[in-house]
Amino acid sequence: MAKIFIDNSRYMEFIDEIATQITIQRFGEDTYAPSSEVGQEHVMMFQEDAQDFYNEQYDWVETMLINTLNIHSNNELINDN
Repeated sequence: MAKIFIDNSRYMEFIDEIATQITIQRFGEDTYAPSSEVGQEHVMMFQEDAQDFYNEQYDWVETMLINTLNIHSNNELINDN
């Protein structure tokens, strides 16, 4: 099967959306918390455990996208040149 390349931003957005939804399903109300950075307290971020889980899910979804559908970011094309 030939590789399918799509725009990197759409590729990342797709993976992010799925990984985020899985993370929210797993952590529920404990997914997000206000940032602990000074001046950024109004910004909601993943809690530490949720962030770690999200990172794992992001990698898993990306691997599945590549291995199952052979879909890749067009950054591979740009970086190969």
